[in-house]
Amino acid sequence: QPLSIESGADDEAIGVTVVETKLGEPDASGRRNAVPVEGSESLLEADVVIIAFGFSPTLPDWLSSQGVEAGSNGRIVAPADGNGRLPYQTSNPRLFAGGDCVRGADLVVTAVAEGRDAAGSIVQLLGVKAQVKEPAAA
Repeated sequence: QPLSIESGADDEAIGVTVVETKLGEPDASGRRNAVPVEGSESLLEADVVIIAFGFSPTLPDWLSSQGVEAGSNGRIVAPADGNGRLPYQTSNPRLFAGGDCVRGADLVVTAVAEGRDAAGSIVQLLGVKAQVKEPAAA
């Protein structure tokens, strides 16, 4: 289970701290919830962190602690038109979001398209000239 996104000296992602979980004792309703395994924390190293929520996002504390704003509907605020920022940029200028966690339940192709557009915004933020590979001729 992810606990936090870790960053290096330049505030760039270096990985995600995770903890192993196991099923705990049943609660009053009989449901067994995941509980952390003591001493199992570890760092999964990464250059880029992409978060996938699914249909009903609940903004986790570790994302809120990064300054990411959620609307009254619980979804991440990252407008497609940018609304004064880059398209799909969150209230944390280094984090971008799209798909279900922004718009609610929709088609996966919509999320993929928004991810592609968010990647374009990231390229723009980094000041890198995008290099698009043309598909090979059939």
